[in-house]
Amino acid sequence: MKKLALILSVLALVFSLAGCSDGVKVGGFSSMIFDSEDYDAAVEEVQLAFQEFEGCKMKEIGYAGDQAVKDEAQVRGLAPEQVIVLKSTFTTDKEDHHNGLEPDYTYEDYLWILTRNTSVEPWEVIDHGY
Repeated sequence: MKKLALILSVLALVFSLAGCSDGVKVGGFSSMIFDSEDYDAAVEEVQLAFQEFEGCKMKEIGYAGDQAVKDEAQVRGLAPEQVIVLKSTFTTDKEDHHNGLEPDYTYEDYLWILTRNTSVEPWEVIDHGY
């Protein structure tokens, strides 16, 4: 248990140093499929992936809902427990970073699709966008 607490403390420090949690509103969570640990781990994984979005600032991130998860799982041929869907709001700066995102724009309901093979494996971002 001490090892888990240490790992979580280190992750929190890394996020604060990287600026991932600065001003990011994490939405409330309610699900019949996932527990809060699943959700928190998925949010952390998205925040790590978002670091690659040069010139962007995450404003809000939250759970897209059980129905979105069931729909995405069906499309991908996976069990609902293997897929989680988050949505976010973020802004881009005025520069054109040639990453396919509009400069000086606010993206709302931007989806993040994460999967895992089993409930004990970590989440992996496999897709994102509208």
